[in-house]
Amino acid sequence: MANSFIELFRESELFKNNQLGIPIINTQYVFISQDQDLLKEIIKIDRFINDSLFIIHKELGGIVDIQFLNYGYTQLVLVITMMDETKYTLLVNQPSVEYGIGKREFNNLKRLSQRNPNLVVEPIIHIAKEQSNELYLTPYYYQSRCVGIETTDWGIWIPEPYYHFKPFSQEERRVINSSMVAALITLYDEENNQGLSKVRLDCGDFMLLKGYEEEELIQDSIYKNLKLIAARDSISINLEEYIERLRIELTNNISPKDLIILGKELQNPLTSEEIEKGIEYGLTLRNEKSMHIKS
Repeated sequence: MANSFIELFRESELFKNNQLGIPIINTQYVFISQDQDLLKEIIKIDRFINDSLFIIHKELGGIVDIQFLNYGYTQLVLVITMMDETKYTLLVNQPSVEYGIGKREFNNLKRLSQRNPNLVVEPIIHIAKEQSNELYLTPYYYQSRCVGIETTDWGIWIPEPYYHFKPFSQEERRVINSSMVAALITLYDEENNQGLSKVRLDCGDFMLLKGYEEEELIQDSIYKNLKLIAARDSISINLEEYIERLRIELTNNISPKDLIILGKELQNPLTSEEIEKGIEYGLTLRNEKSMHIKS
């Protein structure tokens, strides 16, 4: 196994029964801006990660392994294994991403996880260097499934026994998509009139815990296995307006330049049924939570 970022490019195979994500990192997964050099940026990332692992070592203990998991336009995603076999997810800003984005997301996830500990992944440590590189650490959920779209199909990316995309059945799509809508409703902060924005439901903002497939396909069971893992920004808006904007934006009934909740137009819009069932379920969960707090 590799013990540095650069060594990950030389990895040829992982044991299939322990597959965590994409088995081999490719230079195409590293996104740079026009004025950046790819090799130089990879070397900078390697040095930054090595420096960060030293800090993590002091905070959490010895590190025995680092593995590549996944990538996105904002971050490279790695997994580190500690001496006690605990694993953490390491989210490293892409070179093309503006400095400070990682800290903002770290703070957003921290705030949301304090209010919704069962729904939102709680970040642990944020590390930054010289106004350039950033990363943060979260708990790792073994072989979890990111929800999103490949081509135009809604589905999940599954790590094992090899990394692949599995499209949803019609019923899976209906229940899981409506549960993500419900989550956006329950995550709305009525005290500060803020809702999540720059949301990418089709690009892995939510994941499902491994084993959810063994439970009944209903909103209650899907919701309890759902985890928000990205929170890029928030928008000041009242709840009624937020819900109405979701109805408009999730069906692609608006110009992409006018989006205020979604980060990008969906490759495959949600159906009105998925949205309305999600809104109804989300409001029900909000009411239940409010009654519980009052009692």
